[in-house]
Amino acid sequence: MHNGALKTLLRRLADGASGALGWIYFCVLAWAGAYVCREAFFTESTGHFASMHGEWLALARIAGLHWFSPRWWPYWGGGAPIQYAYAPLIPFSIAAVSRILHVSPALALHAITGLAYCLGPLALYIAMWRVTRAPGASFLTALVYALAAPAEFVDPRGGHGLAWLITMRRSYRLFEWDDLPHLAAFALFPLAVWLLARALKSRRAPAYVLAGAVMAAMMLASMFGFVLAALAVLTVPVAMENRLDTPYLARAALVAAAAYLAVCPSMPPSLLRAIGADAHIDGEADWSARGFLALGILLFVWLLAWYGARRYGRDWPVRWAILFACPAILVPVLDHYWSLHFLPQPSRYVLEMELALALLAAGAALVLVRRVPPRARVLLAIPLLALAGVQVAAQRRFVKRLLLPVDVAQSIEYRSAKWVDATFPGQRVMLPGSMAAWLNAFADSPQLSGQSYSTTANWMQQVAQYTIYSGQGLGDRDAAYSILWLKAFGARVVAVPGPRSPEYWKPFAHPAKFEGLLPVLWRQDDTTIYGVPLSSPSLAHAMSPESLVRHKPISGADADELRRYVAAMDHPASPADFEWQGPNRAAISARIQPGQVIATQVTYDPGWRASVNGAPRAVYRDGIGFMAVRAECVGECRIELDYDGGIEAKLCRAASLGALLFAAAFCFGLFRRVRESVRRPTLAP
Repeated sequence: MHNGALKTLLRRLADGASGALGWIYFCVLAWAGAYVCREAFFTESTGHFASMHGEWLALARIAGLHWFSPRWWPYWGGGAPIQYAYAPLIPFSIAAVSRILHVSPALALHAITGLAYCLGPLALYIAMWRVTRAPGASFLTALVYALAAPAEFVDPRGGHGLAWLITMRRSYRLFEWDDLPHLAAFALFPLAVWLLARALKSRRAPAYVLAGAVMAAMMLASMFGFVLAALAVLTVPVAMENRLDTPYLARAALVAAAAYLAVCPSMPPSLLRAIGADAHIDGEADWSARGFLALGILLFVWLLAWYGARRYGRDWPVRWAILFACPAILVPVLDHYWSLHFLPQPSRYVLEMELALALLAAGAALVLVRRVPPRARVLLAIPLLALAGVQVAAQRRFVKRLLLPVDVAQSIEYRSAKWVDATFPGQRVMLPGSMAAWLNAFADSPQLSGQSYSTTANWMQQVAQYTIYSGQGLGDRDAAYSILWLKAFGARVVAVPGPRSPEYWKPFAHPAKFEGLLPVLWRQDDTTIYGVPLSSPSLAHAMSPESLVRHKPISGADADELRRYVAAMDHPASPADFEWQGPNRAAISARIQPGQVIATQVTYDPGWRASVNGAPRAVYRDGIGFMAVRAECVGECRIELDYDGGIEAKLCRAASLGALLFAAAFCFGLFRRVRESVRRPTLAP
């Protein structure tokens, strides 16, 4: 055997050994994840009522698999398009797993949570292994990410100190708190980076489509998926080409744009605008001088990092890790220490910071290990593996405690939900805190609460809720103004947890303020449900246009027009009946006097259409974000309300269909070219 053949044989044997070792590492990581969280695949209810799990279960239980056509969600706030309720991937997956495996939505939720827990380190390992062809280095990085929490040293926000090195915040966020959508999107991020780099290098259509598909899944999982996709688009091309003016940037941006077009029916532009507007009102997205200062610091440090990576980073994965680490670390650090931020919810980027620190820590360790003689590396591996074993065992004990089963029927959340649903079926109520988060997991009652502040379609719902909870600046008028806002939003009852209530959040600053003013309907475990005196439980009222709230209140205490509006509802000249006839359709029957309009307590949206006795009528928004109908009818009138999503929904569906057809045609055309090249006969020389 000549030297060339021998070298080829040895190289193939080495590649085979490396591949076998790589899959062994994969199996070790998969086993460790499954070992730590195995109860998640068999436990139905864990009783973590402080989480948002109840909201995902509500969406999965009620909406089921119906996420891909315009749908109104009437259960939270004053109602909103279902896209505003939450990103669809997790609730849709819960409903799909529940239906396919014939298990409860709660068990499906925990199984998906367990899969997300296992997928994070595995996806990171697969991506690094395929990019670097170094299974050992990839395994070390994934192990550091899976078993340590280095971000605790930089951002000790949880207040648990060094204990987090054992318990691991990723486990807490998944099984105790409410970060499953963010973690699901983040678990896909390493795959998106790898596949985007592969597509840019190969320029093959299937590679571009696959990278876009992963980005689309990230966007469907969480709003953070949009930021992660943008990070991949900005960092991967620059790291690969080692220059800022690379044409790869345009190609990567087109992949991300196509991914967004594919999912835009579920994430329409109006939702993105609402998130930005809500974050600005809430102060999370700061575009004042401080916000621009934060952005300027980030850009300056990122350019310095790029300059250093350009000079000293020999391989593009190393350059990428440095470029990614800058925003991943600076966004939460600037917010935590100096309150400088420009992105919504900057503290939530601790997840990204943990990956960045794991990459940097593993990279530094590898530099040191490579300076150690090969035989001595085995001696280093033994204590590291022992420490990893201790960590796995500690996390196993921690997660096992988090996944202890409970009987939810004994909880205040379950009992109050069932009582409200049985006593006031179909009528809007106000339950606070964890009771609101879990109400629609157990019952179909619409409620004033429930809607996330970050995606609310009607900010006045947040104003009403804050006023009722806090009574800020109202003094002895607190109860009166709270009752006024409850009536304005059509809440039939209000639940108030006392200081000894098992309800988790206890958001009422003055829990005794309704005593003696509102009738007590239900009281258990220091939790009271009061009745709100409404002249009618209907969500529609005939009144003069002057009785509407015409100007948006600037605060909960700005209630002059609100008081006139509630007075018109309390003493109606013409009653009206409101009935839901499906998720997208409602009917109103009323005897309307000349000049009156129909005021509803349903959130306005351009997708609503109205007809009165069969003739189309205009709908418009009042001052507190509700929909009003110009009836132009006298006497007995029937108003039909239909929600079709409006022009935006139609354009988004067309854009999504176009993007999917283009991707399919792109791949099919390439497949045909490859097949024809294989069939084409080769001419003899």
